[in-house]
Amino acid sequence: MNDLYQILGVKPAAPRKDIHKAYRRKAKSAHPDTGGSVEAFNELVVAYAVLSDPKRRRRYDETGEIDPPRPDNFDGGAIEIIAEKLGLVIHAEHDLSSMDVGALIEQAIRDDIADRKGSVVHQKRAAERLGRLRGRARRKANGEDNLVARVLDWHGLAIQNRIKKHEESVLFLERALEILQDYSFTDDLAVAQADEVTGALNDILVALDELAAILNTSPARADAMPRGAAPTAFG
Repeated sequence: MNDLYQILGVKPAAPRKDIHKAYRRKAKSAHPDTGGSVEAFNELVVAYAVLSDPKRRRRYDETGEIDPPRPDNFDGGAIEIIAEKLGLVIHAEHDLSSMDVGALIEQAIRDDIADRKGSVVHQKRAAERLGRLRGRARRKANGEDNLVARVLDWHGLAIQNRIKKHEESVLFLERALEILQDYSFTDDLAVAQADEVTGALNDILVALDELAAILNTSPARADAMPRGAAPTAFG
């Protein structure tokens, strides 16, 4: 396979957003349905998959190797997390028009990551305490069956299972954050309308300034100024 950066047409130092733009631009012509070839499109998909993933991109930059993609169930677990957070937002009965939904979901996921990592630290400390206690557990009477030691071993296994579960959950949560970087919940129409209003207001202010320059006065702007404010250049 050719150099991944050349396939996308970006420089090695290109930020992630440029990689995303380059992929979307090239995918339109490289797709077999629009005249491209299957081979070229597959190369493009692989290049984007590696270079848009910080860990896989770092490995590629350092070794030139393209590590195999994650199994499908990995992204599936991340999508389930996003679906859960979206469900909480949908059923919260809040006015979503004034909320940054993407930021809310990302913060909720980061809070989950922090909680999981905190639990791992707690469980590892518990495992250390259990190990010391296990070494002290002795049966006073003769006999090989140490019931207390067996109970402690059961606790040790449970602790290791919880640690593994939390560490796997962190990987899913971190992948969910990566996926969310490609999406936004911005109301494009509202943004466009706001830009139009801002542009119209600027045009009005320019027209008032031009009129004030001709008349050497600006009653409209003077009336709009707060009481006690300094005069403008036009009086």
